[in-house]
Amino acid sequence: MLTISIKGLIDGQYPVEASVDCSEIDHIFEEFFGTLRVSGTMRKHGKRYLLDLVAEAPARLLCDVSGEEFEETISAQFSLEYIANTMLANFHADKEDVEPPYYIREDDTKIDITDEVRQEIGINLPLKRTAPQYRDKEFADVFPDFSEKHTPSSEAIDPRWAALQNITFDKK
Repeated sequence: MLTISIKGLIDGQYPVEASVDCSEIDHIFEEFFGTLRVSGTMRKHGKRYLLDLVAEAPARLLCDVSGEEFEETISAQFSLEYIANTMLANFHADKEDVEPPYYIREDDTKIDITDEVRQEIGINLPLKRTAPQYRDKEFADVFPDFSEKHTPSSEAIDPRWAALQNITFDKK
């Protein structure tokens, strides 16, 4: 998956480049497809590995305004910290909800960042999904027939519903 080799590294800064097909990542959000790319830097200082990364992957999203499907690149910028400590790595090995910093064994030759990248890119999916062509438009511009400016006058209201116009929710 997404692994970074740390074999034989001395203290210093190193570039990080990795990529994987989204279909190869377990439990990734179904919106993602194509290639997930990770780039950034890793600083090694003693037994600490500090990673400053940017992950990008294309996603197929459904527009909340128009209902159209569109594609957009989702990007996540984040930092990770790993500490080489065999005793703590073994202690945390059976736990699923591990909090940063993450611990790895002192004899590890690589760091697997797949789960952390999957989580970071997943939380960067937009809650409101609006296709680019609708982002700078008002509802009335997109759907003029349904805007308040074009609602039928009170004379055109079905008489069976006319009594509902007199309902108020204001406390007196």
